[in-house]
Amino acid sequence: MRLRRLPAVLSAVALVAGAVPAVAAIKGPPALEPIIRAGYGVADATWNVGAAAGQYSAENSSLAENLAGGGEVDPHAHSRIKEKSYGTHSRLSVRAIVVEALDGRRVALLKSDNYLAQDLLLRRAGQLLAESGSGVGYDDILHMATHNHSSPYYTTTSPGVFIFQDVVDQRMFEYQARAIRDAVVAAEADLQPARMAATTVPFSAMKANVVGPATADDGSPAGYPREFGDLGLVVMRFDALVPAGESGRLRPGAPIAVWMNFGEHPESLDGYGLTTSDFLGPLERFVEREVGAPLVFSQGDVGSAEGPYERPDTFEELPDGTLRAFAHADYAQMERGAKLMADAVVEGFELADSDAAQVPWSSSFEVQALTAWVPGPLSHPYPSVGNCRTEPTVEGNPGVGVAPDCERAGSPTSENPVVNNLELHGVPVPDSYGAPGYPAVEENTRMKLQVFRFGEVLLASCACEAQVDLILNLESRANDVEGDIFDGYDWCPDDGRTTCGGKPMDDPAVVRMKAQVHNDAAGWDAPENLDRATSEPADPAQILGNFTKQELPAERGFALPVGIGHAGDYNGYTVSYREYQSRDHYRKALTAYGPHTADYMATRLVRMASSLKGGPELAPELHDATAQADEARQESLARAIGKISGPAYDAWRASLPADVGPVEPVQQPKDISRFDAATFTWRGGSNAVDNPVVRVERQVGGQWEAFADMTGEVQTQVAFPRGVQGIADAHTGQQEWLWTAGFEAYDAFPARLGSTPTGSYRFVVDGLSRTTGADAPYSLSSEPFRVTPWTGVQVTDGQVDAAGDVSFVVPDSRYPRSYGSVFRTIRDDGDNGGRSAFCRTCSFRPWAATGSPVSALVSVTRADGTVEQVRAELVAGRWFARTALTDGDSASVAAGAVRDEYGETNARELRLQ
Repeated sequence: MRLRRLPAVLSAVALVAGAVPAVAAIKGPPALEPIIRAGYGVADATWNVGAAAGQYSAENSSLAENLAGGGEVDPHAHSRIKEKSYGTHSRLSVRAIVVEALDGRRVALLKSDNYLAQDLLLRRAGQLLAESGSGVGYDDILHMATHNHSSPYYTTTSPGVFIFQDVVDQRMFEYQARAIRDAVVAAEADLQPARMAATTVPFSAMKANVVGPATADDGSPAGYPREFGDLGLVVMRFDALVPAGESGRLRPGAPIAVWMNFGEHPESLDGYGLTTSDFLGPLERFVEREVGAPLVFSQGDVGSAEGPYERPDTFEELPDGTLRAFAHADYAQMERGAKLMADAVVEGFELADSDAAQVPWSSSFEVQALTAWVPGPLSHPYPSVGNCRTEPTVEGNPGVGVAPDCERAGSPTSENPVVNNLELHGVPVPDSYGAPGYPAVEENTRMKLQVFRFGEVLLASCACEAQVDLILNLESRANDVEGDIFDGYDWCPDDGRTTCGGKPMDDPAVVRMKAQVHNDAAGWDAPENLDRATSEPADPAQILGNFTKQELPAERGFALPVGIGHAGDYNGYTVSYREYQSRDHYRKALTAYGPHTADYMATRLVRMASSLKGGPELAPELHDATAQADEARQESLARAIGKISGPAYDAWRASLPADVGPVEPVQQPKDISRFDAATFTWRGGSNAVDNPVVRVERQVGGQWEAFADMTGEVQTQVAFPRGVQGIADAHTGQQEWLWTAGFEAYDAFPARLGSTPTGSYRFVVDGLSRTTGADAPYSLSSEPFRVTPWTGVQVTDGQVDAAGDVSFVVPDSRYPRSYGSVFRTIRDDGDNGGRSAFCRTCSFRPWAATGSPVSALVSVTRADGTVEQVRAELVAGRWFARTALTDGDSASVAAGAVRDEYGETNARELRLQ
């Protein structure tokens, strides 16, 4: 076991005279006490256009055809086995909160939009940080990957991951390591006196248990209800402390950053060909614009949290009218879900600033970090993948562990007399088997466990795609309440029921299921219990169940323990013992260290947490030497990669030819009405150098103000070279690189997501173009373009009654669903052939579908030539105006005289008399 502790901060009484002025437990003006410091830094991490846009990119089967037939090709080969991206929907980022303890030591909470968090990348970033003189080291970073499925991920050497993403690319590896360094260094430069508070709020709208209900091999209920999960969204905020006059005291200032934790797969999209941060980009935008501080995201029970999907049995409409479907549901649904989540974050942000916060304001608290590399359990010392149950295989339905799943020709049955007879006679038969997970899926043959302490907040990372049972168990064992341990989900609680899943409560399958969930797992990893750890006893009373009943005493527990998924490294999915033993399934197949993996991780994380409050340090495992040997291998590999990675990346950049210039606009945007998009095309740099950052500004009071950015509001694409000649032109500096940005003007549904006001706008672009031997930054602006109302409101059936009063009908407007876009992603999919309630590719933004009229004016021209404007009122479906027309008078509903709830209007005049 490799163990490194970041020592506890010095207590206030131990500080020497002359310590920096600070505060503690602030609600009013603070006293002079020791303080922590915090800072925030961000680095753009949007890898080059041309790299495959994540897991759902198509296979790259057209390269040869494009070369021969003059099709689009990426001359810089950013993608290999996957189809290249053609642009960017929303930008990726590395975001860091650095906290400096009272003794000057620093830790970093670091978020990346990566698919996985694997160790070699962070080790390279640690090397770069050391070279830069940073006070943050490799062991001081909790690297929290968002698990984004639609971003390039080329930074692992594990070939099994290539199946989902693409082959490792040293260029992206070095690029990302430098982005991590830059974010951390920027956060250190921003360090300032700070205070922290944290709390939890409920949130379930954008959450579902993807595992869902299942049936075990023995017929007992397995899996989870769709609505079951960790529904607590955690918010921790860091606010600045600023001088209060000349008193030497500090007072609360502006927020520095907001950290959040919630389990939800960023799997909103399909293979649309644009790199995107999924729901994270809009989420960060909504929160930052609402609270005035950047958001740093971490995953929770992500291993089972995905969706909801659009399923006929679970489809529902939320109170704001949003359809509750967010997995593979489109850009617009993604943004609607992000807004719902952002509202919960804002709620937590505000609650943390109240007496109801779980962890109230403090600026003098302990900051600690502990990293442990532990070997796999004695019973399963190597990581495995494609884990298969033994029983169906012995029955004649062989399973093959092929990453990532267990593949079988047929369906398993529930009983096997051969295996059952052996187990009844005490012969241990391993219940499952799998293929080696190293190096296929994992970079290491041991697991990385981390705990970070911020006062009464504990962050505990399993470096795994944690399922809900692990997270809830870990948090219940590490909190400051004793006797509340969560064992795992039980379909058949002892609440007086007589049946469970159609079986009597005393049915052997039900009894076994309950034993698997609730029996104490203590001792399963002891040498004398190796057979029981891999071969379940026939007697349910002897089963070593989901989790060990070891929890922190109240004095060592934490007010707010938080389980972190997808951080530090990748140890596969991690399901509970019951979920591992019940049946073959995808998440069990990726649980790396056998049936008790979840308890092995959780129990050691609880012990590590105890040591942060004075408990004993985590003891080395009996076979710790294997972990030490693997650490030596990984460290040696990291050093070797570090020596070549930077020079190789710099050499590649230096070899790039100059771009065809000059940088300048090529096609200016045209005026548009809402429910259309403006585009701007310019000549820029190659896709190896340029990845333009574009914003849209709005003219307000004669000044240009930022209006929209690349968090999903503005998209870019590049025109690739074509065929063999295009590759030759690109490498000889003769290829013209044309970039296009798009911006949709629309009305939002729900309306609180914001619509596009009428007015003047322009695109502003910042990018890089290659000159001879150097990168040259450029900036340019488009000509202004106008956004005007949509004019499709219809006015029909005009009538004049006997009194000379007029009436007419204005039906609800049905807005356009889509538009003719230069982005190939955008098209009307016909509601997926009529199988869906919404279009998945009609627009990037959450367009409204309909609008109701709210006002109408009737123009009356009297016989003497005078003109009157008469307001119409809606009565029983018709609009009536008391015009009292007489001979010689005329009336009409002029173009633009009707307005709907979004401000859209009519283009045609309706003459009434």
